[in-house]
Amino acid sequence: MRDDTPHNPPSRPLNPDDPKYQWQQEQLARDAAAEKQKIKDERARERRSRSALRKLQKAKADLEKLGEITEWEEEFAGSVEERLEKFGSAFVDPMKGAPSDALSRLQKQVLSQMRKKARDKGRQSPDSDNKDADSKGGGNKYEKRGGFKPRSSFKNKTGFTPRVRQIEDEMFDEEPPTPPPIKGRPVFRVIKGGKD
Repeated sequence: MRDDTPHNPPSRPLNPDDPKYQWQQEQLARDAAAEKQKIKDERARERRSRSALRKLQKAKADLEKLGEITEWEEEFAGSVEERLEKFGSAFVDPMKGAPSDALSRLQKQVLSQMRKKARDKGRQSPDSDNKDADSKGGGNKYEKRGGFKPRSSFKNKTGFTPRVRQIEDEMFDEEPPTPPPIKGRPVFRVIKGGKD
């Protein structure tokens, strides 16, 4: 004989006062919050990936323009760039960096060294902006940035001298008192009224 009854009967609507209904609503709220956080983390990861890719491409282009890029740096930049475009991250091992990061710790170090090298070599090159401005006689480097010269906060601007306490003025001319001399050897004795 064939049984046509379903194995899982349709669930009846739950009463809002029922603890199971409340648990289901809480679970739905937790799932929605987790999904929202997952989307937010994914967007942040994509932003980090785009940022790392831009920095890498700029450092590579700057070094190529200066003619200072090595074969290893070019290969590194190419492989990391390819992985960032394809996967959004240039490393897989979670021990090498945070899961939300686009580059591992060592890749970040290499990228920062490439950027520093490009920046330093760019300053030394003869067609640098700083040297052009100085050679033309328009020689203030602050004028290019907007005309504001930075001021040091450590300079004395108003002639103010702080009141400083001089410890030497408060010291006494006489010698500090000496402790009384110890007479003989210390002696142990029993104190009355203690435990018998």
